[in-house]
Amino acid sequence: MKRSEINAAIARSIRNAKQFGVGLPKWADWTPSQFDVTAAAGIRDQQLGWKVVDFGVGDFENCGLVVLSLCAPLVDQSGAPHTTPQQLGSNAYPVTGFARKFLFVQAGQTEPHHFHRQKQRKEVTVVAGGSVRFELAWAESDTALSNKPVDVQVDGIWHHLPAGGVIVLNAGETITLPGELSHIISVPAGGLDVILLETCTANNNNIDNIFPFMTPTSQPVDEDEEVRYQLLDEHAVPAGR
Repeated sequence: MKRSEINAAIARSIRNAKQFGVGLPKWADWTPSQFDVTAAAGIRDQQLGWKVVDFGVGDFENCGLVVLSLCAPLVDQSGAPHTTPQQLGSNAYPVTGFARKFLFVQAGQTEPHHFHRQKQRKEVTVVAGGSVRFELAWAESDTALSNKPVDVQVDGIWHHLPAGGVIVLNAGETITLPGELSHIISVPAGGLDVILLETCTANNNNIDNIFPFMTPTSQPVDEDEEVRYQLLDEHAVPAGR
């Protein structure tokens, strides 16, 4: 993606949060130069911040979303969450068995079919905006989906769907997704953008986002304008760390 596209997507997410009355961390609109490398150690160590995803498709308006990571476990070099407390410099981090993030999905955007094996459960709440469509099917393998029916909870109420069935959520509703329940998330074109809040069990994001019908790719950013926001994978690291 171009840096201008990344900047615009995050700016739109921040505007939506203000419009819908959703509070964000005070650093959400900081430029990278405002992140003091010492004071922001916890943000950097836990890889908090923004991420703009187009899954390598190159069509962000229709296939993509913006992530704002709020809480995450410390991970090792492979990306696996640590299972013991960690001491980094003067900061002691307890074991964290969950992660939390905002997902900003624009009207007309889709997140492709995907599921998880390590991430055993995630709760996705529609915080604000328009309706959200979830298409659901159990994973049969890494490249195929099952024909068996789907039972899924929304706010603790069970819904019984055929394989590939659809359920639509509105603001205030929460869906519980077991790890191997593959899902497409989409927001209808022509309506409101949506803010979601995902809370999930910890996993290795490097290997545990399984897309049965595609292989997402990541390309270097085309730096066509100045960086305006702090991406979670672009934190400055102090010398000696």
